[in-house]
Amino acid sequence: MDNLMMQTVFIFFVSAFGYCNSCFNSALFNRPLVLGALTGLALGDVATGCQVGATLELVYLGAQAIGASNPPDMTSGSVIGTAYVIAAGTDVAEAVAIAVPVSLLMSMWSNFLMAVVGPIMAAKADQYALACNRRGIDLMHWGFVLIQVISAAAFCAAGFYVGTQAIQGIVDSIPAFITDGLNYAMGIIPAIGFAMLARMIISKKLACFLFMGFLLVAYGGMNVVGVTAVAAVIAAVLVFNTGLFAPTQVASDVDDNEF
Repeated sequence: MDNLMMQTVFIFFVSAFGYCNSCFNSALFNRPLVLGALTGLALGDVATGCQVGATLELVYLGAQAIGASNPPDMTSGSVIGTAYVIAAGTDVAEAVAIAVPVSLLMSMWSNFLMAVVGPIMAAKADQYALACNRRGIDLMHWGFVLIQVISAAAFCAAGFYVGTQAIQGIVDSIPAFITDGLNYAMGIIPAIGFAMLARMIISKKLACFLFMGFLLVAYGGMNVVGVTAVAAVIAAVLVFNTGLFAPTQVASDVDDNEF
């Protein structure tokens, strides 16, 4: 087995691992930071993989499933984008140009599976349920999981195998107004993601820590690692030296009988 084929096999397993995220209780294995590092490990450049993963993490930070809509496929975009940068030796920013179209294309395949294949197998599972056939229900469930994981991972592996020249040809064939629009959108999406996170975590008690981190970076010249270390020390002080996070004591005279 030549080196390209071996790397393609590794890409297949990395992609399959990402698509199995829901099987692992949604443990965030499909995040770009994880898949970028794993793709870099498979291709022998972990440092670049982590850098690309961190860049794509900002891109997909605002991609959330709202209602019945499905966000862009992070797994394929992360794997193909990272593999493209490592194999072609291009700049890390180039990963965005290939990751976004790939993720949008793969989301169409995911929508097809959920809209067509899924309901067919679900209807068959209902028939097995009426017949009290537990083995048939399990077969439909795991069958759909395997179809989804194997087919999507195979597409990712095939995209890597055809080579960076073919991928670059696809990117070059995209009209300029589309790529320009994607560039503008990629500048907006991280801001939306940060705004969504800030809305969930910012409160009167936590806003002071946000501004302190801003001041450390803006006026103290501290990098992200330094701010993280300071935040860890402050968190340790609050947890171990104050009673703010002590578990509340339940009164002994409270009747816990629910009946």
